[in-house]
Amino acid sequence: MTYRVAFIDDHDIVRSGFVQLLSMEDDIQVVGEFSSAEQARAGLPGLNPHICICDISMPDQSGLDLLNDIPSGIGVIMLSMHDSPALVEMALERGAKGFLSKRCKPDDLITAVRTVGGGGVYLMPEIAQRLVQVAVDPLTRREREVAILLAQGMEVREIAESLGLSPKTVHVHRANLFAKLGVSNNVELAKRVLNL
Repeated sequence: MTYRVAFIDDHDIVRSGFVQLLSMEDDIQVVGEFSSAEQARAGLPGLNPHICICDISMPDQSGLDLLNDIPSGIGVIMLSMHDSPALVEMALERGAKGFLSKRCKPDDLITAVRTVGGGGVYLMPEIAQRLVQVAVDPLTRREREVAILLAQGMEVREIAESLGLSPKTVHVHRANLFAKLGVSNNVELAKRVLNL
């Protein structure tokens, strides 16, 4: 699958750098670049991207406000210099499927696009870990580890390999997380972790 990506950021140097990184991947195609919310609002519908990477702080309108105008079916990854838990929570509540700091590593950017393009939710590992540590004290150490990896968009098989567990054990931890936090899927888990 080729992931079609649109990029919205008012800083030319940031936009061109991120677009260049994305363009180096065989399975990612940048289909549009916008320097304002107004441009994005006008241009996005005709491009049919799978993913839109959107800066939060733009001069004409907040990327958070623009979320309401992005056509449904497009997974939005918010991008910001600021990654406070409150800001991440607000982005997820408004429908974002991912959150990256502008200090992210190239691998984070690529993984976020592929994860969100595949229907998942992606938070940078540092952001996910900080949010989980603050939010899920009632969980066991292992449940916390599994929650962090799920919030990063990892699959059960990958988590099992990473933690040296069987997939069945990871499924049990995931079920315990869902029960303790009152959620039924990974998207709800990420949102619930932020609201604890």
